[in-house]
Amino acid sequence: MNDRMKQLVETLRGAVSQALGDSLEVDQALRRIREQGWSLYLVVDRKHQGETLDAYEIACGKPLQSKARFRIDSSDLNFLRSIGIDPTRRTRRRADS
Repeated sequence: MNDRMKQLVETLRGAVSQALGDSLEVDQALRRIREQGWSLYLVVDRKHQGETLDAYEIACGKPLQSKARFRIDSSDLNFLRSIGIDPTRRTRRRADS
């Protein structure tokens, strides 16, 4: 991201922060969310015309250097299966047309 874009994004961040901070309704809603033990993050996405960004790049502001690794525990697996997703099922290869 070039310096001009950084400045524009920083200006936007300040404006959004100010607007949200001035709202009593927003302040009360955020407080109720925090009281439930949650943190809330607002992500602003920017991309140049024709450019594509993946979720990691959007969240962190830098491209992913390596493949992400993750683990699914039994509660994750049970939830996924309850909504019709079975990540343990082998995928079928498609026949080339």
